[in-house]
Amino acid sequence: MKSPHLHLPFWIRVPATTANLGPGFDALGLALELYNYIAIEPGAPERPDPFAQEILEAYHKARNLPLKPYKLVVRGSVPPARGLGSSATIRLGMLAALDKVNRKSLDLDWLIQIASRLEGHPENITAAALGGFVVCGGGQAARVRVSSRLKFVAAVPRIETSTRTARSILPPSVSLQDAVNNLRNASRITAAFMERKYEEARGAFHDRLHQPHRAALVPGLEAAIEAAERAGALGAFLSGAGPTVLAICQKSEKAVGNAMAAALRKGGLDEVDVQILSADNGGLTVARFLPPSARATRC
Repeated sequence: MKSPHLHLPFWIRVPATTANLGPGFDALGLALELYNYIAIEPGAPERPDPFAQEILEAYHKARNLPLKPYKLVVRGSVPPARGLGSSATIRLGMLAALDKVNRKSLDLDWLIQIASRLEGHPENITAAALGGFVVCGGGQAARVRVSSRLKFVAAVPRIETSTRTARSILPPSVSLQDAVNNLRNASRITAAFMERKYEEARGAFHDRLHQPHRAALVPGLEAAIEAAERAGALGAFLSGAGPTVLAICQKSEKAVGNAMAAALRKGGLDEVDVQILSADNGGLTVARFLPPSARATRC
């Protein structure tokens, strides 16, 4: 049976993202070639959708427009609640769809500002909007394209992690030593990506601020990171709030993926999908047609 949504006038294509890259908590982000497609239809949804309603109300308030009902339609391949920026794709995509309907053109800076306010942190939103590798802070993000020679190996357990839960277990303060360690590592990663000398980031993806606390939510996390690095990855880390573990590679991607999956399974996560991805450098785009491979998903 054909989807009734295939012939909508346009779709907003938004890439998945990986956030933090280990030590860059709430600061570093990177877009991936895995996409959600967002569309809207006039009219009230059949069932209340608090997530979509919050976006809808925020848009109309920010644009000073009278509230109108719209239905949210989501298709694509970004799994929800896996640390790959699914919520960011939907928030950003719905805001962009509303702006295209009401204003005809898109203001990415404005969309990033409003979507980040809803998301609560800017790195997923900014990377999804602009593509490439981004460093958030100081009001304006720094952004650079990522080479196609880098591959991103995602080991995706078939469990879900709530971002709210993953944030709630973090301590309210950290030691000076841990803060300095993360600052050094995040700076090394940033310099390596900006100079496109990726090998110089090797060993810098270790984190002391959030991953040690979130490891309890992802059995086998530390073992998977170590296994990825032994198999040849430049580094590996918890993607966003998890549970996905992501490794950055210049070679041996299949071996790295197998090693991470084996470690996670040994830790008790029986079902783990492995995907080998490239970086997305285009960011948010408007598509006239929905690709046949795009499947129904949820928020």
